[in-house]
Amino acid sequence: MRIGILGQPCIDALLYPGDDPSAPKRALGGVLYSYAAMERLMRENGSKTDSYVPLTWLSVPDRDYLETLLRRFEHIDRSAGLWQTDSLTNRVQLVYKESGDREEHCPHILPELTSEELTQSLLESLDGLFVNMISGFDILIDALETALRESKKRPFLHLDVHALILGVLSESGKGGYGLGRAPHGVRAWRRWLAVADSVQMNENEVRWFADPDFRSEEELLRAIERMEVHERPRQIILTRASRGASLYSFGSGEAHHIPVPKITAVETTGSGDVFGSAYIFSILQGKPPEEALREAVRWASWKTTLTSIEQILDAPLFHSNS
Repeated sequence: MRIGILGQPCIDALLYPGDDPSAPKRALGGVLYSYAAMERLMRENGSKTDSYVPLTWLSVPDRDYLETLLRRFEHIDRSAGLWQTDSLTNRVQLVYKESGDREEHCPHILPELTSEELTQSLLESLDGLFVNMISGFDILIDALETALRESKKRPFLHLDVHALILGVLSESGKGGYGLGRAPHGVRAWRRWLAVADSVQMNENEVRWFADPDFRSEEELLRAIERMEVHERPRQIILTRASRGASLYSFGSGEAHHIPVPKITAVETTGSGDVFGSAYIFSILQGKPPEEALREAVRWASWKTTLTSIEQILDAPLFHSNS
């Protein structure tokens, strides 16, 4: 199988309670979590022909740092994607609080992709496309619709709504950390649903995605159920952190909930990115949605026991304290 992963890499600056604000910890993040998860999934699957295509920009100024990780990926297909740019890679400042909550500030992001990058021939070469909205500006809906419309063979498209609900980029304030990005409704939410086969949201995102039209999970799900088949995805997946994830299949009316395995969570950053990779990979393997959901929960839960992207490649799988 050949899967395109569309989303932006990040260079994260992490501040934990008690840290010196002038010396944050630096780490790679963003869509790179999805790459690492897909890499591990394909290694575990044992197929030499599986590959994933990194549909994003490669920052020339940051290339050496990014390549420390990229060169470790054996299944990455660089015949397309990783288009060079002089723009800096996304800078994301993650400020963690004593409560475990965090604030996110994005003083700089990469340009969005256009239909010039996401060409007809590229899309037709893919079995699946994972659109992971890391910045919220990774690709605009106009460009995605154009690319899909011009493609004679449409890949299975899994959308992680993620930063689509976030507002404009924050401006830096005292100490270089701004007030963050406030959530807001996605004006084109119906168009985003129409291009996807499956859509992934967490409980905050489902609250804001269709605001002000619908402001609750129940309202949104009922509205989607009433849509015509061509207007809606096949599945909506709601991730619920320590309470697992739920999947709603429209048309059949089936609903499934998978709890998380008994683990000790250490770091939740990137777990949604891992979830999306595991879900689309499982679907393209031919697994039914409920089984794909179970696999996605298992992989995302495992990720919370790890503290870095690099560990996704090498750590023992699915350790449980049960």
